Amino acid sequence: MQSQLFSIVVLCAVLACAIAYPSIAPEEVEEAPQYVLKPSAPRPKREAAQGFGGGGANGKGQGGTIGFSNPNGSGGRVQYGHGNGQGHSVGVDGRVPVWSNKNRFGESTLNVGGGASHQFGGPGGSQSGDKRVGVNFNHRF
Repeated sequence: MQSQLFSIVVLCAVLACAIAYPSIAPEEVEEAPQYVLKPSAPRPKREAAQGFGGGGANGKGQGGTIGFSNPNGSGGRVQYGHGNGQGHSVGVDGRVPVWSNKNRFGESTLNVGGGASHQFGGPGGSQSGDKRVGVNFNHRF
């Protein structure tokens, strides 16, 4: 009995909503503006970052470098080295272009870079780290 009563109440509510909702005649409907997606102009292909790495070992020492260089001039590098009885050395370097200008006379760029290295162990013990910052200006004719 309760489920039949619930069904009747729901049916009446749906009918009441349908009757109360104003209907719009088809001739009264305004056409909405049509938008078309068009592909944009083709972009020039971006050059990918170049990765590099290297290393070597012999009876007295081992070491290696790994890094990357982007076409815009930014890049980074991590280095590791070990010499038998000489300890371990670790270094990190990076650079970022901060300004560039291309005109009829050529292309100019201004890069800022920095890095740090540290020596662990060895005959003199651990050494204090080396920190560096640099600015580079380059012009290509």
